[in-house]
Order: sequence, then C-alpha cells, then structure tokens
Amino acid sequence: MGLEGVEIVIEVEQTFDIVIADSEAEKIATPGQLIELVLSKVGRTDHAACLTQRAFHHLRASLMRQLGCRRNQIKPETLLEDLFPRSNRKPKIRQILTDLGVQKEIELVRPKWLTLLLLTMLIFGAIATAAFLPGFLFLILFGWLAFFSTRRLQIEFRPSLATVAHLSRWLVATAPQLVNAPPGQWSREQVAEHIRQIVIDILPCEKTYRENAHFVKDLGMG
Repeated sequence: MGLEGVEIVIEVEQTFDIVIADSEAEKIATPGQLIELVLSKVGRTDHAACLTQRAFHHLRASLMRQLGCRRNQIKPETLLEDLFPRSNRKPKIRQILTDLGVQKEIELVRPKWLTLLLLTMLIFGAIATAAFLPGFLFLILFGWLAFFSTRRLQIEFRPSLATVAHLSRWLVATAPQLVNAPPGQWSREQVAEHIRQIVIDILPCEKTYRENAHFVKDLGMG
C-alpha cells in the first residue's frame, strides 16, 4: 500500500474510531469496499427517511431565513455560487452554518485561472533559475508569498461542494445532530459521504470519484 493509501486508512480510523488491520486494508480496491468494511466495524443505523433529504430541508429553511431566498430558488441542483455572491461569500456562508449550529468551516479555493497562473509562473521560474541556487531560493520564497498573499482570493466552491445537494450531503457527514442521527450510530449514507470527502481530500479526484472506482486504476492512487 502506498503512502496515499496509508493516509486514507489512518484518516478513516480516526474519523470512525476503528482499527483497520493491514490484512484488511490490502483487500480494499474501491471506496465501496472501504465503506462496507467501516460499516462492519461501527454501530449502524438505517433511517426510513433519507438523511440527505432532511439536511436539504434544514438548509433550505436557513437560506430562506438568513438570505431571503425564495423557496423555488433552492433546489438540489442549484449552484451555491448563485446563492452566495462573491462579494460577501465567506461571511454569508458562516451565517448559514451558524444558523444551522455547524461549527466546521467550508474551505473555499482559489479560482482555477489563478491557481494555473501561479503554477505556471513557478514552473517557468524553476526552469530559468535551476542552475542558480540563490535564484532558486528566491523562487521558493516568491512562491510561498504568492500563495500566502492570494489566500483572500479563496472564494470559489470546490467541485465536490458546488451545489445545494453537495452541501446537504456535507451536512449529513459533518453535522449528524442536524438530521437527528443517533449518537455513535452511523447510516450508510453518512459513512459513504465521510469516505468520499476523505478520498477526495487525499486524492484530487472529484470528477472521477465513484464508489466502484478502483483506487489505483481510476482514482490515481500511487
């Protein structure tokens, strides 16, 4: 198992307070298999009502209360960027999470064009200064300053958290009290969303993630 696989296993163990033996980890080839392994080790509950649907109703009510959105504006496929204007996106998101009683923050990212620009500048700079140690050290410092100074431009939603449906699933995973999930008990839906977030954080695979995707062949795990 590669380093990324070890990171995923450690994060899963910490999240669900379980132990995954090396012999068990070696047999896991897909996120779906990992989900089923976790479910076999934790207290499990199955709700008749869909937890994501409950989270959606709470979220919609909060958006209507706090942002003045109309009911027909808020559908599962609605883009969050359409509900949260860039000019005050971060405080408005915090306002909604506070209203819902959620402590965890939503991490926003830089626009793609800015990330590509910074990486391009660093690559060309590295090529130009490769033979000069002082220049290379300056480039490292410049790169750190560039990424640090552009943190305030982290105002875009991740692809894995782009719609109201995505945010509803995120709430199921991060705020079980919101959907009345029994303490210490996990539904498959909650486990699946946690696994999804862990895998996407460690393997940048938002677009290719599926429960039946192969970790190595499909999701790029080394």
